[in-house]
Amino acid sequence: MLKICRAALAVIIPVLFISTNCAAQLKIEGPVESYTPSAISPALSELPVTAEIDIKALETSINKRFNGLLYEGSNISDRDLTVKVWKAQNFSVFVNNDEITYRVPLRIWSKFTWKVEKFGLSVSDDYEATGVIALVYKTKIVVGNDWKLQSKTTSSGYTWIETPKINIVGVNIPVKMLADFALSRTETMITAQIDKTLAESFKLDNYVSALWNDIQKPMQMDTTYNLWIKIVPREILLSPFTSYPGKLKIPLAFTGIVESTIGTEPLQETPVPLPLLKKTNLQPGNFNINLGADITFEQISKVAAEQLVGQTFKEGRKSITVKDISMYSSDGRAVMAMDVTGSVKGRIFLTGNMVYNKDSLTLSVADPEFDIKTRNVLVKSANWLLHGMILKKITPYLTYNVAEDLEGFRSDIDAMLKKYSLYEGVSLEGALDTISVTDLILVPGAVRLQANLRGNVKIKVGEL
Repeated sequence: MLKICRAALAVIIPVLFISTNCAAQLKIEGPVESYTPSAISPALSELPVTAEIDIKALETSINKRFNGLLYEGSNISDRDLTVKVWKAQNFSVFVNNDEITYRVPLRIWSKFTWKVEKFGLSVSDDYEATGVIALVYKTKIVVGNDWKLQSKTTSSGYTWIETPKINIVGVNIPVKMLADFALSRTETMITAQIDKTLAESFKLDNYVSALWNDIQKPMQMDTTYNLWIKIVPREILLSPFTSYPGKLKIPLAFTGIVESTIGTEPLQETPVPLPLLKKTNLQPGNFNINLGADITFEQISKVAAEQLVGQTFKEGRKSITVKDISMYSSDGRAVMAMDVTGSVKGRIFLTGNMVYNKDSLTLSVADPEFDIKTRNVLVKSANWLLHGMILKKITPYLTYNVAEDLEGFRSDIDAMLKKYSLYEGVSLEGALDTISVTDLILVPGAVRLQANLRGNVKIKVGEL
C-alpha cells in the first residue's frame, strides 16, 4: 500500500508542479466594433478660376466687322460739303483692368466750296482735302446679377494722324468741323458694333453656368486607386477684373465642399442651381481644398507588427511574447488586439484615443489602457500585467509615421495638377505646395485624416 502511495505521489507532484507553472489561458471578449458619427464639419474649399478674354482675338473680330467705306454724305448741314470716311488702318485694342480702349484710324476725304469776297467781287471754287484721324473709344465692362457681360462704349476724343492740308493762300480748312462730323456720323455705328461683338463673343453667363454644372460631376483623379472627387459648390464670387498684356482676366472663386471616395464612381446628385452674382473686392486666394486621406488599419497594424511581433516583454520572472497585432475601432476609440504567449496566453485588448502629432507627423494610440473586459480577466489570472511596466514598454510601438503617406499623397496630386483636363477647354493647372492634417476620425477600416491642401492651383478656362 505504501508503495502504491509513493508511486501515486511520484506521478501527482510533477503534474501539480507543471500545472502551477503553465501559462494562464485567456479567453477575453473584445470590445464591439463600432464607429461614432463624425463630429467634423466638412471644411469649405476654395477653388480659384481664371477666365481670360484674348484681346487680340477681340481686336481681330472687331476689325472683321469694319472694312472699306464706312460713311458717305453730301450737302451736309445745307452746305456744299461732301464727306467720305474709310477705315484707314486696323483698329487697335488695349485693356486696363475693366476698361477696354480702342484706337480707330479713319481716312476722311472732304470736298467743299470756298467763297471769297474781295473788292466787291465774289469768287468761289471747290476744294478737296484728305486727312487721317484716330478716334478713341473706351468700353466699360460690368457683369449683371444674371452673370451676363454688359458693356458700354463711348467716345473719348481723337487725334489727327495726318491733318488735312491745302497749300492755297486764303483757304482755311474747317478741321474741327471735319473731326466733329466724323465723330458724330461714325460714333453710333462703331460703338454699337463693339458692344455687339463683346455680347456675341463673350457669353460669360453661359460659361459660368456650364462650369458650375460641370464641376459637380464626379471626377476621376487617379486610376490606380480609383480616387474620385466630387464638388458640391456653395457660391461663386466675382473679383474686380485684372489685365496683363494681351489678356483681360475675369477672376472667379468657387467655394464648396469637396468629397473624395475610393472605388466605383459616386452617384451624381441633382445639381445645385447657379446662384446670383456675388461680388468681392478681394482677389481670389490660393487653391485651398480639404480632403479626406485614409490610413488603413491594416497599414497601421502591419507597421506595429513589424516592430512588436516576436518581442518579449518581461516583468520580474513573468513575461509575454507578442505573436500578432491588429486594429479596429469601438465607440470612437482605437482598439489594438494583441495575441500573446508566455506567462499568459491568448488575446488581450488595449484601447486609447487615436491622435495626430503635427510636429512628428505621426499617428499614435494615446495613453493606451487595457480594455475593461481584459482588466476584469487579468485581475483574476494575471494581475501582474495590470500593475507592471509592460504596457508602458509597448506604448511607443503603437505609433505610425504618416510623413511618407502625406508626401506621397501630395506629390501624386501635384503631378496630376500640372495640367489635368477636366473637360474640353477647362483644365486644372498649377502646383500643390503644402499638405497639413487638421483633424481625424475613425471610419470602417481606416483612420481618416482631414487633410488641407494648399497651392497655386487654378481652374483654367480657355479663351472666351
